[in-house]
Amino acid sequence: MWQESAHKVIVLFSSGVESTCLLHLYLEEGRIVYPLYIKVGYPWEVLEFQKAKNLWKYYKKMYRKLMTLRVIPLMNPEPPNRRSHTKDLYIPLRNLSLITSASLYATLKKVNSIAIGSLGIYPFPDNNIEYMRSVQKLTGVTILTPFMGLHKHEVIRQFLGKVPFEKTFSCIEPRKVKGRILPCGRCEKCKEREEAFKHL
Repeated sequence: MWQESAHKVIVLFSSGVESTCLLHLYLEEGRIVYPLYIKVGYPWEVLEFQKAKNLWKYYKKMYRKLMTLRVIPLMNPEPPNRRSHTKDLYIPLRNLSLITSASLYATLKKVNSIAIGSLGIYPFPDNNIEYMRSVQKLTGVTILTPFMGLHKHEVIRQFLGKVPFEKTFSCIEPRKVKGRILPCGRCEKCKEREEAFKHL
């Protein structure tokens, strides 16, 4: 029973570069992967989740150990329209909220590990290894942060030729044009992504 549980991992998955690389990493390791999308109610989530579903379908064709993409709604006291294009991408208690919600799901699925794509290079109070260790003690679930301390371009370089980066998506103000989901190209997430690929 312990070996079976240790072989499972929940991946916090949103279709972005880091979460897609996480998905790829653990599927390649042969783990049973449970992708989880946490829905908070922000404006970009509808189109972002569509991109996440498309990526899930892409990987499901190749990996039988990829489980169903699940969605967990998370209560958010902040009005959804308040969170749009901002210079500061910090969302208070974001990682704690994601991990604790995923921990409940982990208990139901008898999974011991949750993977999150935090880089740990941003000066947010919930985005460092010490914080993650504290959350791990609190939840009793192992928090996996294989990209902690890396820059986005370093993660991309590590998975070049393996991950379909053209299918990944991260934008605060996406739009749908003639059936295609397009990034705005102006928000901080778009700029961050563009800058990362320039470093390759």
